[in-house]
Amino acid sequence: DRFVNSIWNERLLRCSQCKIARYCDTRCQKEAWQEHKRECKCLKSIEPNFPPDSVRLVGRIVFKLLGQSAACPSEKLYSFSDLQSNIEELSEEMKEGLKHLAQTLQLYLRVEIQDAFQLLPAIDIFQIFAKVSVKTDS
Repeated sequence: DRFVNSIWNERLLRCSQCKIARYCDTRCQKEAWQEHKRECKCLKSIEPNFPPDSVRLVGRIVFKLLGQSAACPSEKLYSFSDLQSNIEELSEEMKEGLKHLAQTLQLYLRVEIQDAFQLLPAIDIFQIFAKVSVKTDS
């Protein structure tokens, strides 16, 4: 663990603004800026209370679904809409957890999208969280 953290901290460059996103070099950082800039603004607005990675992931998905960034090559094979949420298989506890994450997302995105749930009627935030969450059998 300490070895991985050492490599992580020494070799990866941080975003100069949010200090959260990391890049292998300046070329990667420049190429990622179009997709990171909205996330960066959100991260800076809630510092030091950074959200869990799942909230950051769903935030990036929301920005992508809103058409703010170009399609990536993998989307020629699959799209996000191809994923299944399997909400009906989730436990009530898991559903409650996802609702909490959806509320956290709304706070996280508010600097970019003032009322995420009113501006995104075609995008079901709960469905997105269900699609990216891993269901574990107990």
